[in-house]
Amino acid sequence: MKIRYVFGFLLLVVTILASVSSFSAYGDEDDLDNDGVPNERDHCPNLQEDYSSEIDGCPSEHKVYHDFDNDGIEDSDDLCPKYKETFNKYQDEDGCPDAAPEERVGEVPDLDKDGIPDNFDSCPSRAETYNGILDLDGCPDDYIVTTDTDSDGLPDSIDACPELSETYNRYLDEDGCPDSPDESVDAYEFPDIDNDRVDDRWDQCLDQAENYNGYLDWDGCPDTFGSENTGVILDADRDGIPLGQDLCPTERERYNGYLDGDGCPDSVTFDFFLSGLFDSDYDGVADINDSCPLIPENYNNNEDDDGCPDSIEWIGRGTYDSDGDGLSDVIDLCPNVPETFNDYYDEDGCPDELPEADYDLDGIPNYLDACPELSETYNRYLDEDGCPDRFYEDRILYELPDVDNDGIDDRWDQCLDQAENYNGYLDWDGCPEEIGAENIGGDLDFDDDGIPLGQDLCPTERERYNNYQDEDGCPDFAPHDSLVDFDRDGIAGTLDACPYQKETYNKYQDEDGCPDKFDFYFQLPGLKITNEGRTVSDTDGDGVFDEVDLCPNRPETMNGFLDEDGCPDEIRSFIDSDRDTIIDIIDECPEDPEIFNNYQDEDGCPDRFYEDRILYEFPDVDNDGIDDRWDQCLDQAENYNGYLDWDGCPDTRAAENTGVILDPDYDGIPIGQDLCPTERERYNNYQDEDGCPDFAPHDSLADSDLDGIIDTADSCPNVKETYNRYQDEDGCPDSVVSEKGFIDSDGDGIHDARDWCPNQPETYNGILDLDGCPDDYISSYDFDSDGLPDAIDACPEASETYNRYQDEDGCPDEIPIGQ
Repeated sequence: MKIRYVFGFLLLVVTILASVSSFSAYGDEDDLDNDGVPNERDHCPNLQEDYSSEIDGCPSEHKVYHDFDNDGIEDSDDLCPKYKETFNKYQDEDGCPDAAPEERVGEVPDLDKDGIPDNFDSCPSRAETYNGILDLDGCPDDYIVTTDTDSDGLPDSIDACPELSETYNRYLDEDGCPDSPDESVDAYEFPDIDNDRVDDRWDQCLDQAENYNGYLDWDGCPDTFGSENTGVILDADRDGIPLGQDLCPTERERYNGYLDGDGCPDSVTFDFFLSGLFDSDYDGVADINDSCPLIPENYNNNEDDDGCPDSIEWIGRGTYDSDGDGLSDVIDLCPNVPETFNDYYDEDGCPDELPEADYDLDGIPNYLDACPELSETYNRYLDEDGCPDRFYEDRILYELPDVDNDGIDDRWDQCLDQAENYNGYLDWDGCPEEIGAENIGGDLDFDDDGIPLGQDLCPTERERYNNYQDEDGCPDFAPHDSLVDFDRDGIAGTLDACPYQKETYNKYQDEDGCPDKFDFYFQLPGLKITNEGRTVSDTDGDGVFDEVDLCPNRPETMNGFLDEDGCPDEIRSFIDSDRDTIIDIIDECPEDPEIFNNYQDEDGCPDRFYEDRILYEFPDVDNDGIDDRWDQCLDQAENYNGYLDWDGCPDTRAAENTGVILDPDYDGIPIGQDLCPTERERYNNYQDEDGCPDFAPHDSLADSDLDGIIDTADSCPNVKETYNRYQDEDGCPDSVVSEKGFIDSDGDGIHDARDWCPNQPETYNGILDLDGCPDDYISSYDFDSDGLPDAIDACPEASETYNRYQDEDGCPDEIPIGQ
């Protein structure tokens, strides 16, 4: 009896093992990922089902991915994104419906015996006609390819000599080969139905005779010279495309399925009819369906099926860009035509052509100018190179010639054969003149600029020869447009304090257009010493030096609004875009009105409070009322004594805290190392270890208004020069008043033709600075939605990381180790 039981048990074990083995084999063939879901029902045949939600063969937490043909292979990895993979253990990872080598040999189902297996044959019951036309689809095709390599009028598919042109001699003209007839061969004549002597091969009007009027006499159609054919619609070349739509009105369209609507005899650059199987740019869109067959599609869920690399023409919230040139329609002067970005009016949104460029306006075009951003110094020494060079008289002991020996060398002498008479009047020009009357020469020319008195509009001022109105006798400058950026630093000329020197972008006065740098200094109360040993005062300690501080005894309120003037100011803006009575500067959702429901009604956002939602409270381990996000002493409660009560640590005012290390100002620097024990360190990567709230200085170079002109030569040392090529050397903000062709009534540097407020100067505050109107608000637009408007956000495209470390700069930063 026991033997029977044992035998039965062994038989059961063998049966189970056999079934498990067969299941594994089944899984290998019909269940690639062995998750128990057959391939035919498995939406993710390469990813295992986790049986935690819907049983579809995919893991529930799997990310959403694009799989156009639903074969379980992402489009980015799928070589055939529109055709399902044939899972047959042969190149199953490429995403293409291929056949294994062993399937290609032997008995493969092929009902129509055309050599294409039925599972790939689009017409399994009709044999393929192998004529070079879609020979892999398995269907018979009833048209021929129009590709004609030798241009003899016979398509390659029926041309016996596709690379040799047919010799049309009425002998075997249909074979496509260059041949000559024997004399005994009967002459063959092509048919000519309308008897117009243009045989039917070339006759485009088989039932109408050619009228032979010297105009398109070869086409076999009756035409009226240069005007119209015998039809109703004007069609000079009679290709069926009206004159107004025909790009080639005197050449017939070649109807080959390639740009047949343009009216031109164009040819297909690749075998168009085979393009159903080809994908020239490998973007997964077959060439026959690809509007851009040579440029790959960028898959961004925007017209992904056209085969062209298009972009989603949408800039930010509520802002459209119809022409896709990156400029919002709001400021785009040509919203339907894209800008041509060539550093010339790039911000107006219109396609413009760059004139012959001369950035430094020295009269030498850039392509000939060795120094295109620096004006030539015209001193008769290398004047053609375009560089501001000097000739040193002591070099190589060279003496410049002086033909008339009047002490003025010929570089400067304007009368080479007449000596200067030195009478106190224009003694520097090298010409003999009489005061206030005339020179000894023939024509009256008071200023001796070579322009006679009768033609000189400025008879007492010399002409400035700069290829701009050189004949009027006035020292004028060639005007430049306010939008030109001579030094190519991204700051337009009228806004650039140093228009010919590039800005050094180092987050220090990056908007002034000048190449500035940080300077090292150490600080004493109300005093700063630079690395050059020069004392720079900062009485109110706001980081703005007294020499540029308009309020040296009152500290600046750093709020992103006129922070560089040194005066305490407030942002005065009452704009309420969404009209919810919460002004934009404190409204977290300035474009969406608040829903007043006693739930966060002060944030300005349309939020709802759901009574059934679980209220989440941040942890507070030491129960001191400061949650652990901000609590710097998690295991010690705040003692609330009016001193640093926000940091979560028990502090003793101005003396010590209860921790082990004495640090009265709690800036992380012990009292023994802290030079400012009662003031917190300002962590700005400048002397962060001394414990003092110091600023990185700038190098003013004795230039109080930082306009590039030192104070000793600056007529307005506390007000910046306006660089507009008009008295730019005096250091004062002046406007062009005498230049011809440049009218700027309000003197804001914007031409009246472009100035919307020609009688009110622009306030340059980063808000619509190119419209010419004064603006008194700060834009509330916040691209990264971090609560800091872009106007004061140092990183407008990256959200601030709120960790109580430089939270006001708008950049995602981390607290340095040890702080």
